[in-house]
Amino acid sequence: MADALVRELNRLGYQPVFLPKTGVTPPELYAFTKQNQRLVRFGALSEYLPTVKDEKPAEGQLGDINYQYTSEKKLDAAVSFLETALKCIGISAVPKIDLGFAGSKNFSFAFSDVTYKSVDPARLGKLIGTLSTEGIPQSYVDQGQLHLAYEYAYARELLMSRGDRKAFSADVKGNIGSYIDLGAQGSVSMASATTISFKNKAADAAAFAYKAGRLERENGRWVFFPEVVTQKGLIEERAPFVPQRAVVLTAIAEQ
Repeated sequence: MADALVRELNRLGYQPVFLPKTGVTPPELYAFTKQNQRLVRFGALSEYLPTVKDEKPAEGQLGDINYQYTSEKKLDAAVSFLETALKCIGISAVPKIDLGFAGSKNFSFAFSDVTYKSVDPARLGKLIGTLSTEGIPQSYVDQGQLHLAYEYAYARELLMSRGDRKAFSADVKGNIGSYIDLGAQGSVSMASATTISFKNKAADAAAFAYKAGRLERENGRWVFFPEVVTQKGLIEERAPFVPQRAVVLTAIAEQ
């Protein structure tokens, strides 16, 4: 069963993703192959379509995602998730994680202070026809694996609670650093008796999910589809395009 946070992100039209770097801004070009779950990030769309350079993203708060918790995770899975999720808020190196003080073997996580940057997909649809794929492996083009991220969700803070939402068994408010050390990149504190807060010290928030549309060639031009349309009898159903539901994808940068 998919994680509760992943399900909610999918419902809202987002692909959760672990990105290799911070500072990403839409629109950006990706390729995804379902056979091996390979997600490749090619970077700024403007490198392949110069006409989008003047498209400035809108930005704002994403209240729908704030404090949406993951499903409960056992200790080993919680540590693994924590290390990876910290990368999503820009903390790439974690010297020490010891959750022994918590009095629990189950933990849940949520992103907080969530914002977005978005470019109108309708505008992109009007510009995308002359997209150049020079420098992109032809196999991605031939197999219809390209898609375009037009919105990113960002977070400045990660919250961790016990799975039962009860207070941590040890009061470590003034001593949390002896159990969890984020090094120079981040800070950790007790937000409350039941919640630990992890924050990136950098000014920029980091992306942890995106909205996208698939790209197709029609009559020699590119066409952009931010929705999937299916026909059930006489009823046409529309759903946001999500490259792979129920999972978190790890993006790699194309060399």
